[in-house]
Amino acid sequence: MTEVATDRGARGAPAEEVPSVPARPLPAEPSGSAPEPPTPRRPPRFPCFDGLRAIAAGTVLGVHVAFVSGLTLRDPGVGIYTARLEIGVAVFFLISGFLLYRPFVVAHLAGERDPLTGSFWVRRLLRIVPAYWVALFVTTTVLHEPMGSGGWRAYLIHYGFAQIYFPSQIEGGITQAWTLCVEMSFYLALPLYAALVGRGRERQSPRRRLRRAIVGLGAMVAVSLVWRFAVLSFQHGHGPLVATMTVWLPAELDLFALGMGLAVVSAWLHQHGAEPAWMSGRWFPWASWLLAAAAFVGVSHLGISRQALYTKTYLDIARQTLYGVFSLFLLLPAVFGPQRVGLVRRVLQWWPVASLGVVSYGVYLWHQTLIDQLVRHYPEWFGHRLFFNVGFWGMFGEIAGAALAVATLSYFVVEKPALRAKRFFAWFGSPRPSPRPRPAPPSEGARPLPDIAASP
Repeated sequence: MTEVATDRGARGAPAEEVPSVPARPLPAEPSGSAPEPPTPRRPPRFPCFDGLRAIAAGTVLGVHVAFVSGLTLRDPGVGIYTARLEIGVAVFFLISGFLLYRPFVVAHLAGERDPLTGSFWVRRLLRIVPAYWVALFVTTTVLHEPMGSGGWRAYLIHYGFAQIYFPSQIEGGITQAWTLCVEMSFYLALPLYAALVGRGRERQSPRRRLRRAIVGLGAMVAVSLVWRFAVLSFQHGHGPLVATMTVWLPAELDLFALGMGLAVVSAWLHQHGAEPAWMSGRWFPWASWLLAAAAFVGVSHLGISRQALYTKTYLDIARQTLYGVFSLFLLLPAVFGPQRVGLVRRVLQWWPVASLGVVSYGVYLWHQTLIDQLVRHYPEWFGHRLFFNVGFWGMFGEIAGAALAVATLSYFVVEKPALRAKRFFAWFGSPRPSPRPRPAPPSEGARPLPDIAASP
């Protein structure tokens, strides 16, 4: 196989909650040392992120429905845009990079120890694994969607989030779950990366810590670019495994790095008690989203294939770069500025939009299964086949309504109880008392941060 799923398979990743993991304090510094900005004891809350998840989930569902209904291939003028609705994948990756790295970079910049690695990993597993295993079991065992060749080995591979490393498995099971494999790799690597970048922080000035954080993210982007150029150069004639390497974690590091870069800037400004005044302007969210829209239009006109499966080329490097630009500008108003001001932020926090974001993981997990079941049973229900043969909006409404219902059930029956189970693993997160924080004056000429602090 020399093709990689980029429509049916390239779907969004699960939503991330703001992690609440305790930090381990470094030993108190000797008297006379320069004052350090403390780790904020009440980190800011980012109330727009559920709305961002809703947007990403909507694009994920839209790219599937547009292709299966036939709209993407039937109408080239519209299809160049609907084929690129896979952009929701990048949005989810940036959300993960921002929310999950921020506690680490806060500790890094303040000179404290990182959040507890065991606690971080347990929370991630509880957030991702139970709902995915239930959806995978129902999809493959109850509804008999294909798992992949190999018998019991295929089950081990899919239940173990390893299908992207086996070309014969990548199109089986829950096909869009390739992004979960990438996310799980990121979860494993993130605490190790943070420990490496923050090594020796107690002997460094705050600005040197900031420089190290920025250099580390630059290295991630460089690794991603080198990896993708190398894989694209060798994918022809070197077997199907090389083609699947275009969706391994190193290939997606630049997207995670963009979200992590937002976390670095956010943590630095918050610890110093100020952010630039222009971030509070009412025009800022609109300008940011206008630039995001320009990036989406630009990537839609690159001339990339509208097929569900296609062999990636060097043009896909530009595609992913523009996906990252789109996601970055989409996220900016949700990170900076007064979070209760402006129509953009109010829409993101509007309860129907935010509620969809809360259950977006379930929408991500179940919508393709629902589409497959509709395609399978449509001829016996209506007397003709569905594939490439129905209207987009009717099918979108049906799948969106069913996915929302199943996702809500998944959230209250599986996901929320699983997250509550973290109390049984309290021994992972029992930190020593933190030293008394020392106040740090705000930078001169900067505008105070809006009061958005709240317990996550």
